[in-house]
Amino acid sequence: MKFVDMSSDVGLQMDVEEFVIAKQRDDLVFYSLEPVAAQIEEYDIIADGVVNSLGTGKPLIDTYPGRERAHYWAGLWTNAFYGFTVAMIFLALVTIILRVRGGM
Repeated sequence: MKFVDMSSDVGLQMDVEEFVIAKQRDDLVFYSLEPVAAQIEEYDIIADGVVNSLGTGKPLIDTYPGRERAHYWAGLWTNAFYGFTVAMIFLALVTIILRVRGGM
């Protein structure tokens, strides 16, 4: 809130944002919420980045252009690697069990 003194002898002030003229009173306290609004906008950008990081088709916060599906491909390759690893361990165990039992 920004005030302009209209008449100091009568005590009239005008609110620049609202264009309201009112009498100055000593029992009122006014706070400017502009710093709070700036912080809320900053937190809103961070919250949008967190929400976008949960989806596969949206850009991540502070990344280069063209990396919208980075999570999709990372998940695909990670699952393929772990699937291959678990399958090889399973095949090794089956082979060891068949050799011990004399099945081969």
